[in-house]
Amino acid sequence: GACAVTMDAAKSVTATFTLNIYALDVTKTGTGSGTVSSAPIGINCGADCTETYDYNTVVTVTATADTGTTFSGWSGACTGTGTCAVTMDAAKSVTATFTLNTYAIDITKTGTGSGTVSSTPLGISCGADCTETYDYNTVVALTATADTGTTFTGWSGACAGTGACAVTMDAAKSVVATFTLNTYELTLSK
Repeated sequence: GACAVTMDAAKSVTATFTLNIYALDVTKTGTGSGTVSSAPIGINCGADCTETYDYNTVVTVTATADTGTTFSGWSGACTGTGTCAVTMDAAKSVTATFTLNTYAIDITKTGTGSGTVSSTPLGISCGADCTETYDYNTVVALTATADTGTTFTGWSGACAGTGACAVTMDAAKSVVATFTLNTYELTLSK
């Protein structure tokens, strides 16, 4: 508070001023994952998402998306998708949004026969629905079912052979299922 000095002898007074410090709080949200770091150092979110800085320090916050994730943008004390510069003249908070990438799988049916292709997890029911999107790194198992009088003769594209087809969705993928109309020999005897 106020300092009152009675001057009955030589006196000295020291006034101490402390620079204010304010907290910067980082929150991560969204379906994806990533890290947020700062310059000057302090924030490494992952583990350390709150740090205090001296008044008027300009803190540059950078978001780095993990593989299969896109950094979608800032909210709070920053906006946009670039680096975020925050002047610490009060307590501040920023939110970094990370979105898990999705990729399309496209099924094409070919050949003289007919049939359907279905998926696990659900989504593909080709007949009607031959394209679907899945989250990054989802393993999509495809099953081909030949119609009566038709044989499933194999996969091409992201799968091969006639057995099970499992596609890891780390990029857009296409798969071709070939169905061949059965032929039968007619033997006549007299």
